[in-house]
Amino acid sequence: MTQTQEPKLLYAIDQSWSNDYAIGIKGWIFHTEQPLKQVEISAGNISVPITSWHPRPDVVAKYPQYKYTENCGFWVQVPRIAAHQILFTAEAENGVENIAANFTGSKPPMPTDFTHTGGLFNEFIQLANENHLRVLEIGSRIVSPGSRSKRELFPEAASYTGFDYYPDENTDVVGDAHRLSEYFATQRFDAIFSLSVFEHLAMPWVVAMEINKLLEIGGITFHATHFAWPLHEKPWDFWRFSDEGLKVLFSPPIGFEVINSGLFTPLRLHLDEILPGQEPLATQAGFGGVSILAKKVAEIAPTQFNWDVSIEEVVGTTSHYPKSNVS
Repeated sequence: MTQTQEPKLLYAIDQSWSNDYAIGIKGWIFHTEQPLKQVEISAGNISVPITSWHPRPDVVAKYPQYKYTENCGFWVQVPRIAAHQILFTAEAENGVENIAANFTGSKPPMPTDFTHTGGLFNEFIQLANENHLRVLEIGSRIVSPGSRSKRELFPEAASYTGFDYYPDENTDVVGDAHRLSEYFATQRFDAIFSLSVFEHLAMPWVVAMEINKLLEIGGITFHATHFAWPLHEKPWDFWRFSDEGLKVLFSPPIGFEVINSGLFTPLRLHLDEILPGQEPLATQAGFGGVSILAKKVAEIAPTQFNWDVSIEEVVGTTSHYPKSNVS
């Protein structure tokens, strides 16, 4: 849907979704004569400002005559509680009875029997700064719109080293995480972390072993990845993890002691088409994120664990990790 009646304000809605408690809208909007200071989207009596803008090269190309089109793209979610009226039609021996019911939409209750680790990364940051640790980040490249370097989070650390598959201004060492220890010779670290990286590792168990090789005894490691998330940065989007799965990757046989592991970012899974027997799926809790904080307590036994294979042998020579963030 594109609006063209008002020449000073042009917009388009590319995609939308809705459920009982939110409306999501993706699109773009710009003023033809001046930059926009603020834009709000309203649904009923709820108004939400657009706070995150991103480039839309397609809009720039379509409207070359206007100068305020570069960062006109947006995603926004407007909370709302939808009202419903349903009708029960029941047939009995003596005829048909109808009865109407009115109710408002609501979120299904969240379970309480899980460990919430939304603040676990902050605990890792605090330990690194208070103890002046040597920090290594796996996946330091700035790829997502609006994301920032994590280097500034460690002002009291003894050092910060950024490692990534591709170079950028925040990356100090470029290489493959499956061969992580090969890039640092005798150098060791006290703290190693990654954010949204492990789902993109073809062999995450190999990387867990490489992390062990680089950590000092007593060193800590933190990793946050996805429990459930849409496919992204294809074709190198390989895995999804539970907290129990991360505990296996960083288990005692690989030289680690788990300090804490759990889930964060609750979400609901909705099927586009209902499958018989799966009707209750949307009432059951899912999670977007999973994380772990572990400590190295022993060196890995090289004869006990061995995966002597290259990344090219696993994924092939024609498959490559995308250089830019693609969804």
